[in-house]
Amino acid sequence: MKVTFLGVGSAFSKKNGNSNLLIESGNIKLLVDFSLLCSKALVTYGLSLKDITHIFISHLHADHVSGLEEVAFMTRLVYRCKPALLSTASLLERTWATNLRGGLEFIEERPGELDPQTLGDFFTVMPLQPETWITLGTDPGLRIHLHPTNHVMGMESYGLEVEELPGGFAKRFFFSSDTKYAPDLIARGAKTCSTLFHDCQLFDSGENNVMGVHTSYTQLLQVPAEIRRRMWLYHYGDSELPDATGDGFAGFVEQLQSFNF
Repeated sequence: MKVTFLGVGSAFSKKNGNSNLLIESGNIKLLVDFSLLCSKALVTYGLSLKDITHIFISHLHADHVSGLEEVAFMTRLVYRCKPALLSTASLLERTWATNLRGGLEFIEERPGELDPQTLGDFFTVMPLQPETWITLGTDPGLRIHLHPTNHVMGMESYGLEVEELPGGFAKRFFFSSDTKYAPDLIARGAKTCSTLFHDCQLFDSGENNVMGVHTSYTQLLQVPAEIRRRMWLYHYGDSELPDATGDGFAGFVEQLQSFNF
């Protein structure tokens, strides 16, 4: 299993792209989220949308889903394929209703064709249950597990645990997605995953009157040293980075950096 960060930046990063993740295993190429900046990074990496088999939606902020309309148009009109779109049933419904319907409901693919479209006309819709493992593909096969995150009050949001079959500690990683500091969730992921990728805001909540809807670097310094050694930090801003390795972390992930499991 190969894991590549197509972007590692926060919502407003101008240097590091948005935090979009590519997971490759056997016949599966799974994208975790898809921002407007993701398609350029994907091409830089050497793939196009016709290569993507699955896209997972963690939540509906623009830096995670704003590129999905491009995916829908390109895969239908240019590549003539239909990637799978994965998330909970409620998040998939809201993705269509609040993010995609306005641009995709009517599409004149052929003269005179004006029938209203639905999400299933562009994607193979795959609703998932939180806290449940699902297997994707074969040879060797990939399993994903959704865990709810506490990101923005009232907003549905999920992180992932991912493993390549036949599985085991070395073949499994934890991906926090956007989340407030959650020590219990970090501890749970550390028990079963060899590597942790965690959301990292470079300032503390309250600075410049900004609400704390992400985990700050200062908060992550409270994580036990044994876990910090296996923790990579992403979703950070463009300001100067702290000395993460000096503070006991594995480091800050760089854009287009890959990890093999």
